[in-house]
Amino acid sequence: MSEKSKSKTYRAPSSLHYEFPMEDKDSRSKELILYIAHECVDDPKFSKLKLFKILFYSDFESFGRYRAPITGMPYRKAPYGPAPANFSRLQEEMIRDRQISIVTRRVYDHSSQRLFPLTEPTFNFLSARDIAVVNGWIRHFWGWTAKRVSEYSHGKAWTIAGDSELIPYESVFISDEPVTFEDVARAKELAAKYGWKL
Repeated sequence: MSEKSKSKTYRAPSSLHYEFPMEDKDSRSKELILYIAHECVDDPKFSKLKLFKILFYSDFESFGRYRAPITGMPYRKAPYGPAPANFSRLQEEMIRDRQISIVTRRVYDHSSQRLFPLTEPTFNFLSARDIAVVNGWIRHFWGWTAKRVSEYSHGKAWTIAGDSELIPYESVFISDEPVTFEDVARAKELAAKYGWKL
């Protein structure tokens, strides 16, 4: 195997992507937040926590499938699952610009925040492919409680990051499924073929 192909096999931690520089990133992010809030108006269990998970899974699925996230926002490990690192600023700007409002309500022994859209999404930045990915996650989480969504999001991608650390987009390729005997056999086969040490 040549040196060039070996360098493609391994990925140094410094080459992981935690954020993507994208044109109009904030506008894209706000448009997506507004779209999700608009689409989830009738979901009785929609909350900011669920919004965070729809954003996270949509961005990471898009990166995994198409090598490009939808917003490119960085996501941090938070106690209740992945959360956009810059959401507070975006939320403040969207409230100021009268794009969304926030309603806080008590749910058992804690409070829950829900975003309500005050304007229609414009679709200036989101493609049909982006919307298809997002709609899949909206449907997936529809009607789920915040607790259930949070527990679902505590997979390997969330686990590998330390508290408040950024989650690399490449973690989308780590399976939450248990390792099978076939997986181990295949890994040994590849290790023998390429001279990897296990």
